[in-house]
Amino acid sequence: MPSKPINSDNWRAALGKNGFRVTTAQQTLIDIFAHSEYPLSAEQAWDVARQSRPKTGRATVYRMVEKLENLGLIRRVHGYQGCSHFVPTLPEQMMLFICMECGRADYLDRQPLDDLIEQSEHISGRQITESRLQLFGACADCKQDA
Repeated sequence: MPSKPINSDNWRAALGKNGFRVTTAQQTLIDIFAHSEYPLSAEQAWDVARQSRPKTGRATVYRMVEKLENLGLIRRVHGYQGCSHFVPTLPEQMMLFICMECGRADYLDRQPLDDLIEQSEHISGRQITESRLQLFGACADCKQDA
């Protein structure tokens, strides 16, 4: 999904820095969320984790989702299947595009967002320090198939 691959070792380091010990099951969950091309719910991540680690507990997944979200490593996708799905957060501000046909998530070039923020700051006199723009529609593949 992201234009730059996510290094899950950085996520593990962030967890360790914040006092969290990372178990093997949790590392599996980190890898699942860091490398998914689609927004995942905790339940979906649990299903994927149990394929390689059948004894992974549901509570482990929900606690890990909470930790990852609190540390800003994953972000909630609002307006997509009940706001219970997550995608990796990139360090820079970017627009998130979700295909409503196939569910694929992609981060788009940030330049249009930077231009919009700059114009909004100029017009409003406000300083914008953070944004979370989400766009929904059909990806190029789904649009072509329609």
